[in-house]
Amino acid sequence: MRKIGILVLVFFAFISGCNDKEENKIKTPKMQNLVGFILFKDEKSAVFLQGKHAPEKEDFELSQVRLIRKYKNHVVILELSQIENKEDLVEGKKMKVWFNTLKESDPPKATIKKFKWL
Repeated sequence: MRKIGILVLVFFAFISGCNDKEENKIKTPKMQNLVGFILFKDEKSAVFLQGKHAPEKEDFELSQVRLIRKYKNHVVILELSQIENKEDLVEGKKMKVWFNTLKESDPPKATIKKFKWL
């Protein structure tokens, strides 16, 4: 009798571990987006200023390091490896960029999937 009770408990434990609830499914991250301006761009990455306020004219003459220092909490480094039309990214134009994950670093980094001029 005791063996049957143990078998029933093991069976229910096995069944409850094999359920198909939402929390057990692997979720793909949704696309996120940011609006802002490209301040600096090279072949592999770009410095992106988040927000609706346009950067100052003198900002486009600063180095990447100085831009990051100046706009410390509003800058994201965009990795350009997954877009084909990198040459269409122009410094100073307002744009919206889409990405999957914003990596927590200083400054934050994201690999953009697409962009659109606003």
